[in-house]
Parts: sequence; structure tokens; C-alpha cells
Amino acid sequence: MVFIDNYYSLLPDFSNILLSCIPTVSYFISVSFYKTFFHKEERVPEKKYIESSSNNMISSTPANIFLSYPLFNYFSTVDTITAHNILLGIFLVDTLEYFFHYFLHQNSFFYNKIHNVHHKPYPVTPETSFANHDGEVLMTSPIILLTMVFMKLSFIEYIIVTSLSFVATVSDHTVTSKRKFHYIHHHVNKNKNLQQPFFTYWDHLFGTYYQCTELKIPFKP
Repeated sequence: MVFIDNYYSLLPDFSNILLSCIPTVSYFISVSFYKTFFHKEERVPEKKYIESSSNNMISSTPANIFLSYPLFNYFSTVDTITAHNILLGIFLVDTLEYFFHYFLHQNSFFYNKIHNVHHKPYPVTPETSFANHDGEVLMTSPIILLTMVFMKLSFIEYIIVTSLSFVATVSDHTVTSKRKFHYIHHHVNKNKNLQQPFFTYWDHLFGTYYQCTELKIPFKP
């Protein structure tokens, strides 16, 4: 395969290696920000869930360097930025995450063996936002990546959308109200409020929206 034959020439230069780190950095900055200024829950979840979330976010950097960038470099492009592609990326993340999430909740085997890991930390906190089973990461992340490559987003657009999705997810896991969209999903009704991380339209369309939920605004804790 030509991609494999040319793999080393497709790897990022130093500036794009730094760019690859931005989603990971955005996660840790947002955890500190939302936890310090907005999070109202004083109980702390088990350390293993905090470490799981951190490790998953750290691993996104080498994944961007050694997988994402070469794929965009070969099949798409790396350095264009357009508003409509950013919006398209946000739509794709919300759509794919919703249907993956819906499937994981409807299938008892996958819920109990894989997705239930994300529901074990109590209470939800910013620093456990990405405490996910490795199997779930492997199910969802490559599909999101390949979809964005196929839709001809650029690598930098992918980095922007990914960073925004990380921050929005941390915001969702910041406890400010018991009527908050994602708090309800974790602690009131796990089969409601499934859309992540930006909006709620798929929940409204498919009847999985919990009616007593506060209005969700992306990045607003």
C-alpha cells in the first residue's frame, strides 16, 4: 500500500508535533479551570478513574502524531481552516457520539462490559470526563478520525474540533446543578440525554431527551 510505503515521509514536522499536543493540553487546562471555578461537588472519585481519564487524554497526542497527521497528510490536507468545516466537524462528532452512545446503552453486553466503566465514577467530575474502557476508545475514536479524513477536513481543523470537544466534555462533567443535561444522564436516567459533547438535537429527534433538563449551552458549566 502506498500509504505504508510513504509512511515516514508523512509524519509531522516539529510545528505539527506541537499542534498535535493541543487537544491534550486543552483537556488539562479545562479540567483545572472548570473544577476551580464552577464544580460544586466536593466528593472525589477513586484515583483509578482520574488516572484513566488522564491516560486516555495523554495518549491522544501520540495518536495524533503517528496516526492522525499521516492520514490527513496523505488522504486530505493539513493546513486549511474554514468555518464551515469546523461546524461540519462539530456536527460529525455529535452525530457519531450520539449513535455510538445510544448503541452502548441499548446493548446490555457492551454496556456491562465496556461502557459501564464510564458510569462507575461517582460523582461525575471534570477529571473523570474521559474515564472510558479501552474498548470504547477503540470503537469510537478511529471512526470519528476516519470520517473527518473522508469528509476532507484538514488536520488543523481536526485538532480544533477535537480540542473543542474535549473542553465541552469536561464542561458537561462539571457539576453545577442536578438538572444539568449530563448530570441527569449519569445520576438520574442513564438512557436519557445521550448526545455528546456539544448540543442536544439528536436527543430531541429520537425521544431520548429528559424533559426536566436545564437548557444546555456548549462550554457553559
